[in-house]
Amino acid sequence: MTVHTTPDIAAMVRHAVHDSATVRAVGSGTWLSGGPVAADATARVVHPPGGVIAYTPGDLVITVHAGTTMQELADITGTEGQMLALAPYGSPQSTIGAVVATASAAPLAYDDLTVRDLVLGLTVVTGTGDVVRPGGTVVKNVAGFDLVRLHTGAFGTLGILTAVSLRLHATPHMDHVVTGTLDDAPDQWVPRLIANRAPLPMLVRLAPDGPPQLFARCTGNTARASALRGLVQAAGARDAFTLGPSDTSASGTHETPAAMLRHVAPDALVLRARTQPAHGAALIAQARHHFPEATVLFHPLRGTVRISVPAPRSHGDLGADADARVAAFVAGATTAAGAAVSVVVEQGAAPCRDAHPLDAAIKRSLDPHGVLPRRRAVPPDSFRP
Repeated sequence: MTVHTTPDIAAMVRHAVHDSATVRAVGSGTWLSGGPVAADATARVVHPPGGVIAYTPGDLVITVHAGTTMQELADITGTEGQMLALAPYGSPQSTIGAVVATASAAPLAYDDLTVRDLVLGLTVVTGTGDVVRPGGTVVKNVAGFDLVRLHTGAFGTLGILTAVSLRLHATPHMDHVVTGTLDDAPDQWVPRLIANRAPLPMLVRLAPDGPPQLFARCTGNTARASALRGLVQAAGARDAFTLGPSDTSASGTHETPAAMLRHVAPDALVLRARTQPAHGAALIAQARHHFPEATVLFHPLRGTVRISVPAPRSHGDLGADADARVAAFVAGATTAAGAAVSVVVEQGAAPCRDAHPLDAAIKRSLDPHGVLPRRRAVPPDSFRP
């Protein structure tokens, strides 16, 4: 079912309250198996529309309907020499509503910005059918409780996003990706990357069948981009070379290594683990030990590893041992790092923790009738990082 306006969506939610039904918002439908939301075959599906509501290039601000795709955003802002500084994992056909609702990470994001750094305001339909508009269209807007950040990453469990106001950036004069090979062990190159990365977005890709590959995004004028390229060489990357114009924007379609960083197989088990950056080598070692067939991406700034485990079976079938393998990884990583390790299952398995009492209270206040999607229940013997 397609619903075209915010009032239509609000009316649909109110009808669902009356009928004790469930409503779920869906963008392009390319990542329905991801995240912690429980699947409900009987849910009434809402597809928010796309399109621009308002665009003020001089203020570097755009407001769009939640169904607007990342490709459409890139095309519209590109005509003004501007961009949304975000190209998340997945397809350029992903909708901005879904990107905000899931707070999707972006490899080699411009200036290491996240979704929460770029969302200025929202239009949201709550579980009671009320329409709220937290935030606005200015960068400094911090009065009261920050509902914008609350809804960003809530997976639609607290409200249905129907419109989003975004902060834009000018397209840099130069924007290219440099890559090179790291020959030594992670416990040697992790400290070098931490020391040399700022202000340079970096990722290390560790595939099962090859040496670690360092990717770095160099942007700015000619002098700045050249200086940043020198940091890549200082980090110890052998045979570093430039791939050319960056395809890390949402409109990138070329099958280059940088574009492949964003690709996510629909049948893969995807984990994201985080600890202190200095303990990154221990996290990488545990990821490669427990998931030898996986491709691992290491983010030096955040101390994060993203583990993508291919599944040879049909979509959604990752094997009965998935939870056990994740639990073993969590235990091993916590011991090896000697510090707290946070683990999130992005795709393919049940979430690894119960809702915090504060989360549950917020859910009850915004969705008292349980109309919006709920998080999956966690088995009593499940892993809990």
